[in-house]
Amino acid sequence: MTRIVLTDEQAKVVNEATTPVAVCDASGTVLGFLSPAWTEADIAEAKKRLATDSPRLTTADVLAYLRSLES
Repeated sequence: MTRIVLTDEQAKVVNEATTPVAVCDASGTVLGFLSPAWTEADIAEAKKRLATDSPRLTTADVLAYLRSLES
């Protein structure tokens, strides 16, 4: 796997981000995005939702629904 080591300043920006961080080259071209880590609150919310009897959809269900909107 390729590895890029961030400077302390860059690592701080990524660690404190609450939304995706765009990674750009020197000319400003976006090369990709880094997503922020899950917080303890995010994990607690996910566990709470999993504990309910709410209906769940599979990825296949969601994709089928999205395809049905294209017609």
